[in-house]
Amino acid sequence: LKPREYDTMGTRHGPLIAVIADPRSPNGKGLMELLPQLEGKASYIVGNSLPDFTPADLQEVEIIVLVVFASGNPAVIAEIWSSCPKLKWVHSMAAGVDTLAPVLNALPGGPEMPLTNAKGAFSRSLGEYCIAAMMHFNKQIPRLQSNKGGKIWDKFIMGELHGLTVGFIGFGDIAQTTARLCRAFGMRVMALRNTRGLPGNDLADVVCYSSDAKDGTAKEEVFRNSDFVICSLPGGAGTYHACGAAEFAAMKPSAVFISIGRGSCVDEAALVETLRQGKIAGAALDVFETEPLPATSALWELDNILLSPHNADLTATYMKSTFEVLMEKLATFTSSGVSGFDSMVDKTKGY
Repeated sequence: LKPREYDTMGTRHGPLIAVIADPRSPNGKGLMELLPQLEGKASYIVGNSLPDFTPADLQEVEIIVLVVFASGNPAVIAEIWSSCPKLKWVHSMAAGVDTLAPVLNALPGGPEMPLTNAKGAFSRSLGEYCIAAMMHFNKQIPRLQSNKGGKIWDKFIMGELHGLTVGFIGFGDIAQTTARLCRAFGMRVMALRNTRGLPGNDLADVVCYSSDAKDGTAKEEVFRNSDFVICSLPGGAGTYHACGAAEFAAMKPSAVFISIGRGSCVDEAALVETLRQGKIAGAALDVFETEPLPATSALWELDNILLSPHNADLTATYMKSTFEVLMEKLATFTSSGVSGFDSMVDKTKGY
């Protein structure tokens, strides 16, 4: 690929952005349709390897934007890093930075480089997915579909979400958006958090802190007392298999586990065994340890599970929503610099 710099007049305006993406990928095509909106605010070059950029352009780059859903390779940032002396800010157009943060942390000056992400862009759609997953099990949708196929008039007692408890493992923007929807249904909300003093506690009836119980009992308390457990944790070494055999063993037999964060946060082998033995009512997974989910995975064989191919947030407005976040942050950057950002990613935590 040749570096591609877009400007109607053929001149640069504002800071120069290096967009790490493959324009030929399916989502890359959609990205290329949005980038012209930067005209007058910033200039940009697009590539997915070092040869895609000229040394002269890299010397002027102030911003790097990684677009992993357009096949952007985080390793390219390491390749161009030393050639970008004016770099001031790195942005991820995805919410997850588990593949990006380790790259930055290994680079000279990388741990100190301001990093932002698409926080908030996908929270609404993921919240709706969680409600749908809860309804799937609470209203016994598989049973209704089976009865229809068999022409069976089975007038069973219908469940309701009102009064049930939903527990969140991780309580960031996605979880808080989901909690608002749950409260509209009259549900009780429990939240497990790592850090005190962050906003959102007013959305929870009970807040537990991991730091209060180093042995994991705070987390198990959420699993034990919830009818639905929703894991929205980011990926990374600190959250690897955060939801495993001990946590699943603490759940009610009638409870449902929902995973929408990163697949690495869930011990799938432990979950499969839990579901096979009917120790919990079911699970809904949108993310997996290996994606695409291999045909050999035991998850495919289970009846008490709802699977989606990591597309719970892949809506018609997916690209537009994350691009709007970039535009907002760019406006802040050009007016106030990185000091104006209301939030930045903690690269040691991954969020």
